[in-house]
Amino acid sequence: MLNPAQPDPQLSTPVWTTPNAGQHITGLPKFLVDLKYLWLEQILEVRTTWYVFLVFSIILPISMVFGFSRMGTGLNDTSSLLYIISGSAIFAVASDGLYTMATRIGSMKKDGTLVYYASLPISKVAFLMAIVFSRLIVTLPGMIAPMLFGHWLYGVDLQLNVWLLFLLPLNALALSAVGLAIGALIDSMDMILMIVNIIMLVLIMAAPVFMPMQSLPVPLQILAYFLPPTYAADALRQALAGTFGTSFYFDVAMLIGITLVSFYVMNRWLSWRQK
Repeated sequence: MLNPAQPDPQLSTPVWTTPNAGQHITGLPKFLVDLKYLWLEQILEVRTTWYVFLVFSIILPISMVFGFSRMGTGLNDTSSLLYIISGSAIFAVASDGLYTMATRIGSMKKDGTLVYYASLPISKVAFLMAIVFSRLIVTLPGMIAPMLFGHWLYGVDLQLNVWLLFLLPLNALALSAVGLAIGALIDSMDMILMIVNIIMLVLIMAAPVFMPMQSLPVPLQILAYFLPPTYAADALRQALAGTFGTSFYFDVAMLIGITLVSFYVMNRWLSWRQK
């Protein structure tokens, strides 16, 4: 509603003002508004190709569960299948989260797309979180598929519990945040591709994702402590086995810490322009 202000002595008519004129949303409310509209904008981009990404995100981990369990004479014991199922789920989220997010933010810097977002009065963290959350619709099915397929094909007794509802999105968020941080810190697209490809290779061959930590040589065990998928795989494995001890809660705390540090790094050092 418009309210008449005091008449201006130099004008013959009163000046009209609005009660909230000049007021701006700030703080947490503004952050949530930014996140809402940026997420909707990102969803509009994802919706055109979501089914393609969804099919590939499901086929990859299911193929791993089927193929890895038949290596050699067959790995059909419960412990081995648990490693294969949980490892396939983490590799799927690493592929769609870490790899895709790193290359996406890198390509946006290279082609100048980020310059457009830099011109908007938006929160940088809200923008990055919107990108991550918009991909959850294709990331989460890729984590759930190997569990359902492994249970159906091999009859593995997996403990479905409330912790999984928290752990699966946390794993996706943590690894996606790391991928975005890599894309934010490195300006060369070729370097980003090289780093993420090396990371993906290490996850299969030299990290405790598909294999126990004690089966790795000491140098690789030390390296594993610096790889976020190590904690994601261990937490998921324990949750599916129904063993919740100190190690599980430590893994969860590490994943939360990795997510917070990654977003801090991106907010602090992300350059909107390609240098």
